[in-house]
Amino acid sequence: MKFIEKENPVNLFGFSFLIVTTGSMEPEIKAGELIIIKEVKEYKKNDIVTFVDQDEFLVTHRIIELNEEKMITKGDNNDLEDEETQLEFIKGKVVFHSRVLGYFILYLLKPLIFVYVIFILTFNIIIVFFAKERKEIEDEDKNFEK
Repeated sequence: MKFIEKENPVNLFGFSFLIVTTGSMEPEIKAGELIIIKEVKEYKKNDIVTFVDQDEFLVTHRIIELNEEKMITKGDNNDLEDEETQLEFIKGKVVFHSRVLGYFILYLLKPLIFVYVIFILTFNIIIVFFAKERKEIEDEDKNFEK
């Protein structure tokens, strides 16, 4: 699975969140799914890992061969294995994947939907702010009348 971005995934409390863009790991992980990866101390054969390939793309494939320094990976839906890669290029092991969450995030990232969500959130914040201000003014008026 290659990802559009060529940069390191954002790490939040030891976990990184990515959206799969190809079907190279089908049927296990489908295109459009959200995956959560976690850097672990030790990787094993058959782990599904995300690593940086020679072209500096993030790739998520299964480890099929492994030694102390290098690994060979292969997408479940690919005929050919990947070139040998240094273990230091692994960004993390896939610990969770969800098709529903992936499609939901992709849906939210559509420009019109994104603008709508930002508008609704901003509108709600403004309403809460003015409601709080109004309540404070009313409380001051009640205290003043006493």
